[in-house]
Order: sequence, then structure tokens, then C-alpha cells
Amino acid sequence: MNAPTWTTSSRKDMWLGLLDRLNSPDRSFQDFLEQHATDGEITLARRDVRDIFAEDASKGVIATIIWSHERGIRVNALSLLVRDMPTLVTLMSISDFGQDELNELLSQPGISVPTASKMLSACGKTYCGMPAAIIDDTIIQVIENASFASDFPNVAKLRSKSRSRPVPYYQAYLRDVFDICEKHDLNPDMVDRYLAEHALDDMASDIELASA
Repeated sequence: MNAPTWTTSSRKDMWLGLLDRLNSPDRSFQDFLEQHATDGEITLARRDVRDIFAEDASKGVIATIIWSHERGIRVNALSLLVRDMPTLVTLMSISDFGQDELNELLSQPGISVPTASKMLSACGKTYCGMPAAIIDDTIIQVIENASFASDFPNVAKLRSKSRSRPVPYYQAYLRDVFDICEKHDLNPDMVDRYLAEHALDDMASDIELASA
């Protein structure tokens, strides 16, 4: 659990098909796919994205987009992301995001709070001094469950508000994750990985035990 693993995989031909529909002279996405795809699949772990971003910010942003959209993305949204790539690279060069920077990232087409959380985490960013962590529907399902309510007191105040108040909800989640990490000497990668990959199974085991 101490490795920052969060792996997604998608088809190279799916991305190339989307990119072909853009009619854009920019070939940076295609070049990235040629370099990193294997046997027709582009598979990236969170640590891979961090390494790529640390070496080349432009390639790192491309990696975060592909890694964050394993099921693909709308063509018009991808077109705007390709067009605005210089803006994204400049924005992602910020080490510590504040609310204004997060809002600017969320204003980019195709980038929701879950996607932004993946991008920030993958690139090793912080938000208001707190290490970025990933949040998605699975994690929301877990942290709003009674089994974990006491571990996420700030989230509890916004229970069922993840859709109507996505940014405050993410802020509350990060505060809770930060407190958990401080209390138990963990890192956010370990926490969000557990919540996404193992917590639901543990919850099911607890329910079965209680029923027995």
C-alpha cells in the first residue's frame, strides 16, 4: 500500500481516432502515444505520470489527460484541450494551487473535479498546502458511508453535496485526508488508493460480520 499506484489503461486506436477528427496540425498527443503505447494499449500508473511530468511538463500534461480519461473524451473537449495546451502547461507549473487556480483548471473543457483531482495528484501538486488526493464516485460512496463517517468529519458536514458543491466538497475531503495522514503517518496516495480499491470490500466484510 505504500506505492502511489493508480493505473488506467485505454486503447491507442481510440485516442488516435479522436485525434484524427480534430484536423489539428499539433501532433504532440500522437507522438506521446507512439512513444508510450505498447501492443495497442496506453497504460499509465500514477507514478508514471509523475515521472513524465517531472521530466517534461508538456508531456506530463498529455499523460494526465490520457490517464484521467481512460474511457475517452468528447471530441470538442479534446479539441479545446489541444488548443489550450500552453495554458494548461503554464497552469500545471504551479506547485501549490489556491482556489483561483483550481477554478481556472476547472474552467478548462472536459475537466471536472474528479479529473482535476487526478491531474493535481498525478503531477504531485498541493492545494492550499495540502497534498492533492484523488476523489471520484467510488471514493465518495465510501467516505459518505457510516463506517467511515468519523474519519471524514469535514465531508460529513457536506454529506450528499458532492454534485451541488463540488469544489467545497473536494476542499473538505482534502482537509480530512490531510488530518488522517498527519495522525497515522500516511501519505494521500495510500489513503485514496485504499478508499478506491479496498474499502468497499472491507465494508462488505464488516456488514457480513455484523449480520452473522
